[in-house]
Amino acid sequence: MSELTDRLKREIEAGTADRKLLEDALQEITELREKRDAMEEILIVMARTSLPWDEDGTPTEAFAAFRERYQRSMHEAADLLGLERSTITRTEPRT
Repeated sequence: MSELTDRLKREIEAGTADRKLLEDALQEITELREKRDAMEEILIVMARTSLPWDEDGTPTEAFAAFRERYQRSMHEAADLLGLERSTITRTEPRT
């Protein structure tokens, strides 16, 4: 997105923004909105899923449903983020 943003800024300032650039920007914005909507759905499912433990920390009968929803949601989120399911990737800077 930053490359596209930089291109847009340069071409708007120069007055040379062409149809292809605008189509690319529209496509990227559309894709980002679709991903945003999908992530919002995942978060709604997670927020509405009650924790499957009682006050003592013992799993309740809802545990199986919780685990299924949680795993499915995390896989969907990983796909949207472009992460490989089988590897752990660092998100913090290396020192």
